[in-house]
Parts: sequence; C-alpha cells; structure tokens
Amino acid sequence: TEESRITVNGSAITQTQINEEVQYHPASSLKEGKQAAMQALVVRELLMQCAANKNIKGATEEDTISILLEGEINVPEPDKESCRAYYEQHQEHFKSSSLFEVSHILFLAGPDAEKEAKDTLLELKEKPERFEVLAKERSACSSATSGGRMGQVSKGQTDPKFEAALFNMQKGDISSAPVESKFGFHIIKMHERAEGRLLPFESAETQIMEHMRRNAWQRSVRQYIRDLSEGATIEGFTLTE
Repeated sequence: TEESRITVNGSAITQTQINEEVQYHPASSLKEGKQAAMQALVVRELLMQCAANKNIKGATEEDTISILLEGEINVPEPDKESCRAYYEQHQEHFKSSSLFEVSHILFLAGPDAEKEAKDTLLELKEKPERFEVLAKERSACSSATSGGRMGQVSKGQTDPKFEAALFNMQKGDISSAPVESKFGFHIIKMHERAEGRLLPFESAETQIMEHMRRNAWQRSVRQYIRDLSEGATIEGFTLTE
C-alpha cells in the first residue's frame, strides 16, 4: 500500500513503524491517527538523517534531535517592548476571574417550565423580597433548601448561558426574563459581584516572555523542518504544516 512505501532520501518507513507510532497520536479516526503517525515518522527521519550528517548522536533519538535543534536554531530573546505590546493586545488573558454571589430558582426542562418561570418572575416583580421563600417552594435545585443560594461562582463554573446572564447583571438585580440553560429555566438574583482585576504588566512579564519564546521556538522548528523537507526526496507521503 501507499503507507508502506514511504521513503525519506531512500530510507524506508515501514508499516510496522507506523502501526507502533499511531498509539502516540490520539485522533477521531484511525485514518487521522495514521496520518499523524506518518507525519511524525517522516519528520523524525529527516532530523535523524540531518544529525547523522553532522555527526551528532545522543543517548536516545530524542536526545539526538534535541542536541541537533539546540545547535541549529537560535531564537532571540523577546524584548520588553514586544512583551508590553502583547500584554496590551491580550489583556483578557491577564485578568483574575470575576466573582458572583448569586441565588437562583430552577425550573427543570419540560413543557411547562418556561411558563412556571415567567409566572414566578411576575410574582417577584411585585414582591422581590419573596425570592428566598419561592426558591424554597419551587426550585428544583438542591440549593432550594438554602433559599436558592449558590454561594460564590466564577467563570467556567456554570452553564454558558447562565454565566452570560451573570455578566449582564448588577448587585441587587433579579433577571428580567427567565434564563434558559441545558437544565431548564432559571430566575437569578445577584447579591454581590466583584470584577476581575487586571494583573500588572510587571507581574505578567515573565509569563509573557516564556510564551513568546516558546512560540518563536516552535515557528523556527517548523521552518527548519520545512527547509529540510524541501532539500530531501520524500516518496509516498506529503508533509503538512
């Protein structure tokens, strides 16, 4: 088959090698897994051949390749100016999570859930002080026993639609309409909210430098492999980016 006829500068990559390598490349299908395995084997062969030509040999293949790349690739250190520019453009990555102290009344998904939620919301508009009582009487969540109180929640801890509603509410608000989630319909009350704080640049600088250094290294390695492949004769397989 085409898979078993892959050669890199005349050196064959066997079907046995592909079958052994595929276990290291989880994928949604065997075909995708084999594709990734073949890609890895071709790249490894290119690098090992290059190392042999330069008389580089480590204790293992991984060591050999590491020694080769460390000697061949020179990535300049990110400067403070580029780090600060990255910080300014990606400030959302350097914020602590906002915290919300909320209560809710949950009506489990069903044919009457939305109507029940709307009816309860009408009652609350007349008498918002009854929120805790109605939560105890009507909520299908275990928090009903504590009047619907969920305690403090932060980003990623609740259903995405529920979370989106929180970000649009202020202290003291009761949701203006029932909030639908995969669980059903919620009426939410916001007790307190504490906005996430932006980490100062000085505290984020080391993290940014490491991120930029790693990205630059990965780009340089991809370019190095691309250059090797362009100067090689590879049959039976086409490398992808």
